Order: sequence, then structure tokens, then C-alpha cells
Amino acid sequence: MDQTKMAPGRSLLLGAEHQLRQPFNAISLLIGELSQGVSGRDRDAVIEDLRYALRLSSSWLDSLVELEKVGQGQIASQPHNLLLSDLLARLQDHYVQRFAELKLRFRVVRSHQIVRADGALVQRILAILLDNAAKFTHQGGVLLGCRRQEGAVRLEVWDTGPGIAADMQERVFEPFFRLENEVRPRERGLGLGLPLAQGLAALSGAEIGLTSRPGGGSCFHLTLPTAVPRPAPRAAEGGGSGDYNVSTNPLEGTRVLVVDCEDADMLCQHFALWGAVIDRVPAGRAALADGLAAGPALLISEQDTFVACGGWSVMAAAQRGQMADTALILLGEQRPESEPKAAKGRLHLLARPVKPARLRALSLFAISTR
Repeated sequence: MDQTKMAPGRSLLLGAEHQLRQPFNAISLLIGELSQGVSGRDRDAVIEDLRYALRLSSSWLDSLVELEKVGQGQIASQPHNLLLSDLLARLQDHYVQRFAELKLRFRVVRSHQIVRADGALVQRILAILLDNAAKFTHQGGVLLGCRRQEGAVRLEVWDTGPGIAADMQERVFEPFFRLENEVRPRERGLGLGLPLAQGLAALSGAEIGLTSRPGGGSCFHLTLPTAVPRPAPRAAEGGGSGDYNVSTNPLEGTRVLVVDCEDADMLCQHFALWGAVIDRVPAGRAALADGLAAGPALLISEQDTFVACGGWSVMAAAQRGQMADTALILLGEQRPESEPKAAKGRLHLLARPVKPARLRALSLFAISTR
């Protein structure tokens, strides 16, 4: 293993000096070969090696600059309500081809959890972990998914690589520390990826960790807090017209129950951006009853799905049980011919395609008139 370790007070540039000279020395030698008039396949090979050396040096410089910015406090975290399904979908689209070329399985387990985090920082951290898994995994595959915890969500990147011994697991987060058992040496880096991921996680108020054993693969994990509804703003004491703190996002903190359908991802995304607390349940009678028991202010479902899972009787039972006074939005265009008692004064229809402005306005109206 490369035992290079940052000494106290030593700059990143000095720590990387020896490694940075390697690709530049290679470029100098390759230019010398070209000047000797090589041709044909030899010339093509030299040019490809030149391109590789340039890419490597550029990548290493980018890593140094990025880590230096983190250390100097030049990167700020801007947390917001982040819908994980969108983030995981982007990562899947970006990495599926790369893992296929490496002949590795790649699986992403989707989640509709909402966390409070900076989406750009979280995506960068997970990209580092996925790149790391690709570098160390020779056969098998890589899995990206998450686990719910109390008040948090833990994003996990699993690989079937060689694993890391217990006495080395903390050291992998040190700058310039590199393992020698990388199976793709041409992708060998400076040993700055994991320190950068750890620095970005600290900026995000998140925790990053590792579980691994030799021969058993590794799991890097990132723990993020779930989105917590903030209390609605109150009018300031005094009552003057200029003293009111008016909310610019009246849906913030509102509990919304979404029943699975083809529009569910889109609905959850919009409500998340508006600060609502979302419960998403599968289309089924028991799941719907459990969701209503939590007391949502609003239930939204596709109309045929709602009818098929006995939605009217479930809502009637919830009302008899003096549960939540829940407003109802159904995606459809025609009201029931014989509107059930459970729907009186609560049912609102929303035609497809769903327009965000109309969805938001109707949701506010439905909640205010229930």
C-alpha cells in the first residue's frame, strides 16, 4: 500500500508533488517518441497514451482544487427538501453504461424518501462512492440503495470487491492514502476521493462511514436527516398590517397522502418542493386505511385506482372513527354519478395532464374548504 500520509500543516500540493510529476514526465517522454517520427499503430498508441496522461493530470488537479476549496470553506451547503427518487434516477442513468462496459451488475433500489440536504453535494458524494466501487470491483456488481432509520435515511453503496481490513478502514479517508489492490491501475487516483467525500459530508451535516471485511466486499454509507416540517409562520404581536409574517409557501408542513399511480413520482416531487410532508402508500385497502390513520390534510389518487381499492368505504370508516378531516383530490374528469357521503364537500377533480400551478392552487383550496 501507498503509505503516504499528510503531515500536520503540509499543503495538499506538496503532498501530491511526487504523484503529479508522473503524468507530466510521461507526457515529456511520449512527445520525445513522436519527435522520432513513429508512424502507424505505434503512433496511434503514443497519442492515446498522451491523451490518457493529460486526462489523468487534469483529473488530479481538479481533485486537489476541490478538496482545497472544502478545506478553505469556499463551498457552502444549501439544504432543501430533496426527493431521493430523482437523485437516484440521475445516478442510475449516468452510471449504467459504465458498469455495463466493466461487465458488472449495477442495481439501484429506488426510494421516495425526502431528506433535508444539498442535492448537488449529495450527488457528488455518491458519485465518488460509485467511482470508488467501480475501481475496486473485479466481478459481481454494485448496489445503490437506502435504509430508513429513526429521523434519518442511510444511503448505501455496496460492492463485491476484495474488502478492506479493519485496521485500514479509517485510513482510507486520509488524503493520499491508497490501497494497492485496485483491479484497474490505469484508473488509480491520488487517494483524494474519499477524503473529499468525507469533507463534503461534513459540510452537509451528514455522516459517512464504512463497513467491510476482506473477501466480503464493502459498504460505504451516507446518513442524512429526513425532512422535518417547519411550523407555519405566525402573525407578529401588535396586529398592524405591516407586522404580519406572511408565508410564501402555505403548503409547507402540510401532510399529504399520495396513493401509488403513474403520476405518483411527479406528485411527490412537486409537494416536496413546496415543503409538504409526504406519505406514499401502495394502492390497496389496508395501506390506504393506514395512511388515513396518520391524519393527512390531503389525499390524492388516480380516480380508478382509488375506486378499485375501496377508497370510498375506507374514507367513510375513517370519518366514523373520527380520524382526520381529509380533503380528497382525484385525477379524473367526471365526478361519480352518485357521489358517496364520504366525498361530500371534500372531493375535487384534477384533469390530466397535471399542471403544477393548478395542482398547488387546488390543493390549497381543498385544504382550506374541507
